[in-house]
Amino acid sequence: MYRLALYSMLILFSSCYQTAVKNEKSIIYQENNTYEVFKMPNNLKEISGVTFINDSIVAAIEDETGTLYFYNLNQKAVVRKGTFAEDGDYEDITRNGDILYIVKSNGDIFEVSNFNAEKLSTKKYKTKLKGKNDIEGICYDEESKSLLLAIKEKNLGKDKDDKEHKNIYQFVIRTEELKKDPVYQINLKTIEKYFEGDKITEASKKFLKAIGNKNLNNVFKTSSITFHPITKELYVLSSINKIIIVMDKESNIKKIIPLNGSYFSQPEGIAFDSNGTLFVSNEGHRNAGNIIKINNPE
Repeated sequence: MYRLALYSMLILFSSCYQTAVKNEKSIIYQENNTYEVFKMPNNLKEISGVTFINDSIVAAIEDETGTLYFYNLNQKAVVRKGTFAEDGDYEDITRNGDILYIVKSNGDIFEVSNFNAEKLSTKKYKTKLKGKNDIEGICYDEESKSLLLAIKEKNLGKDKDDKEHKNIYQFVIRTEELKKDPVYQINLKTIEKYFEGDKITEASKKFLKAIGNKNLNNVFKTSSITFHPITKELYVLSSINKIIIVMDKESNIKKIIPLNGSYFSQPEGIAFDSNGTLFVSNEGHRNAGNIIKINNPE
């Protein structure tokens, strides 16, 4: 009972502290006009992925219905929508030229090759991935002419028990083959070190370890991936801890970007416009879902 009470007090104190810090930083963001918030309509409250059609139009999905939405950033409104598949848990979206690719949490990929048409036509790809892997990120890799798929929970095959990495796999569209070896590996211990130094966080981690919780899975859970159009670095979003990691081709983590402020309620989607301006979509809870334009991510 004492241990439980101590744990509850520690978590409460940590939560209050972190909320205060986030609120303070969100005010700084507003004063510096470093981000712009686009409020989503009710049917996009659970927005789960975004990608740019052009610098004005964003294609968006949400994680309950197979509906594709086209949102105009200038008009701040959905200008068109269409059905690409039946209802399901759709997690992320990417574009290659005139083709959109949408991934379901079980690893199924949906190819929409005529997204400008009034009626959408879709081709479905099955992969070796399953619901236990929980796929939440997809992006097109121009260099390899393939799709990258990011794991949120368990890795594939022989790497399923790897507790220190989250893997990103390559799906070759031409051959419809999922490569079994990861093309990127996210090192969870490297991310854990990022949080060192905060006395409240460190105290919480030590307490959790004392009662037997040593799960690095709770440090980072991928929710979306995309390439920067200019630097070609891979940006990986995590809804837990609300951070973005920036990786090079060798899986080295070059930078970690915290997403501070109450508007980042649940970061689920990430995309860049052609100029390299970063946009993050958030599922709504008490408030509406949103897309946030971040002018100066740090």
